[in-house]
Amino acid sequence: MGVTSMFSRIFVLVFGLTLAVWSSAGAVPVGGGYQVSYGINMTPGTSNANDITSVFIFESNGAQFNVDYGFTIPGIGVSSLTHTSSFAPTSALIAGIGRGIPGVGDGQDHIYMIVNNAFAESIVGLFWRDVFPGSGGTRVRHSEFIDLLTDASAGDPGALDAVRNFAIVDAAAGWFDPNGQFAVSEFTTVGPPVGGSIPEPGTLVLLATALAGLGLYAVEKRRRVHRTEA
Repeated sequence: MGVTSMFSRIFVLVFGLTLAVWSSAGAVPVGGGYQVSYGINMTPGTSNANDITSVFIFESNGAQFNVDYGFTIPGIGVSSLTHTSSFAPTSALIAGIGRGIPGVGDGQDHIYMIVNNAFAESIVGLFWRDVFPGSGGTRVRHSEFIDLLTDASAGDPGALDAVRNFAIVDAAAGWFDPNGQFAVSEFTTVGPPVGGSIPEPGTLVLLATALAGLGLYAVEKRRRVHRTEA
């Protein structure tokens, strides 16, 4: 792809971001199961200035699979997403929705997925349909996934099955090591501001001093560009 065509594509893309997050605790045995914690740094915050709701946690240890849901991730700042699993996971994927409110932030709905860093970097500049093409007619569109997460959070068994299948099949490359670093990818329908620059990787931010009491690690803040389908 030539320089001219590359930049033409960039300017028709819509705006998104990727934020580095990290595992603050891993898995701790409790009452016959494991308490699993994910430390999340949502800085500078979600584009629509709202919390991430309808959050699903998918986990596996290679032999077992677990899905838990009904969580909320604060839209800005450092927080910990903690739940109990029957096993200590070796891989995980997390997904949720940032619902838009007219007049607040950009007012749009967004999908947030916590994925491994390599996957987050590999999808920069790609359409949602390119990132998650599906197979055998199973592709889930961006708007459909928002509806599925909403319905599954309300207990709809068909939607829950569809969300589970999406995580295992379509998003298989995005699963991350719960004890390592991972990234939050935001999929949005909002375009970059007029005259704005293309987001690019930021600098390494050392949080150990300010957050030593929490046992958190240094994180890398990145901004990314994604596109979703209408």
